Amino acid sequence: MTFELTVLGSGSGAPIPSRYNSAQVLNVHERFVLIDCGEGTQFQLRRNSINFNRIELILISHLHGDHFFGLAGLLNTMHLLGRTKDIHIVGHKNLKVYIDTIFKISHFKPGYSIIFHPIEDNQEGEFLDMNKYNIYIFPLKHRIVSCGYRITEKQSESKIKKEFILENSPNIEEIKAIKNGADFTTDDGKLIENKKIMIAAPPPRSYVYASDTSYYPEIIPHIKNVNLLYHEATFDQSKYINAREKFHSTAEEAARIAKAANVNQLLIGHFSARYKDAEVLLNEAKKIFPNTIAANDGLQVIINY
Repeated sequence: MTFELTVLGSGSGAPIPSRYNSAQVLNVHERFVLIDCGEGTQFQLRRNSINFNRIELILISHLHGDHFFGLAGLLNTMHLLGRTKDIHIVGHKNLKVYIDTIFKISHFKPGYSIIFHPIEDNQEGEFLDMNKYNIYIFPLKHRIVSCGYRITEKQSESKIKKEFILENSPNIEEIKAIKNGADFTTDDGKLIENKKIMIAAPPPRSYVYASDTSYYPEIIPHIKNVNLLYHEATFDQSKYINAREKFHSTAEEAARIAKAANVNQLLIGHFSARYKDAEVLLNEAKKIFPNTIAANDGLQVIINY
């Protein structure tokens, strides 16, 4: 089953030609989640061949322009493309004021319904059930209220081995019983234990998006053991003072969080425009957490079990 991330924008506040503002798309079993929506997101969706109308959920981390100024335009384009199905939007409660204001002054009424899920200041915990996956939220540490997201696919069912079906031809009632944990007795009286019949389902995969934030170890309990962690790394450690002043993190700090949380893989991004490439940031992080990759626009990451 698909669980794949596409990076649309990997830059910070000031975009550069090679890096757009923050935006990502997570494909969860062909359900598409847009995470943040900086300016240029529509162009990046087009470049990466992602159908606007397949997006069912938009998550906005916080109300700094480089993370949500592309939202109004995207919602307008969805209408122009004939969208009729509902879209869910999650963000700080003040995001609804922004959306309503833009719609009011532009006399815009979309041809679909927007279901808004407001986040309160410093809210944390299980937040939204979206059929194939769940959304968990937790606070970050930034100049304004900022929220991290953990997206976890739902546990899939264990499956009966095909060879067992072919050899024993169980009926519908027997199949139901086996799926509920029962053993099976063959026509000649042989008992087959359930564990030898079933293929155990893999554990659910999870992805965490943590941008923007200062170094904040308080998030570690919320992100323990996730398959992939995206953590902002706006500066390298030589710019530590800049990071503190602007409530951002260094690449080293992102790696320390990943190591302490025992995540499988770290993806760093939200790079300052001063970095022409991310090599210095990537090298800094890998010294502490070797399984680190650097975001770039268009990067696709398959999130493995």
